[in-house]
Amino acid sequence: MANTAIDIPFYVSKDGLPLSGAASEMSFESLKTIGGTDKVASAPAISEIGGGWYKFSAAYGTAPFDGGDLAGVIDADKNGSNLLANAERYIPVEVRLDFYSLLRSVCKMSQNKLTGDMEIKNSGGNTILKLDITDSESEVTREPAIV
Repeated sequence: MANTAIDIPFYVSKDGLPLSGAASEMSFESLKTIGGTDKVASAPAISEIGGGWYKFSAAYGTAPFDGGDLAGVIDADKNGSNLLANAERYIPVEVRLDFYSLLRSVCKMSQNKLTGDMEIKNSGGNTILKLDITDSESEVTREPAIV
């Protein structure tokens, strides 16, 4: 079962006023994992919410969110049609696994005591996020470095 997608909202203005009707003019200029893997080829579609707000969606475990946390830049005026200043045109965005953590505050969660696997469920009991914890070691030792 695939994890539920999370919506990542962002705001775009032109000369300080909300920019509307420009979703077709937007694309990811860059999208990479924190480790540097390029994910722009599998970047999600951008849609308008309204009042200058736009969004894209990503689901953990599904491209592009299948190789760890993401950082990117959205070009809000890829063809230059909206005449946005650079400060308004390029929107930094990130997608992190901890964005799901807020769901733990309002949704049911279960954790398998034997494997450590966790599931977050919606009010209907359907799994919206599953994290498999795989570890063949029976013990973990942490030795913090002295700085």
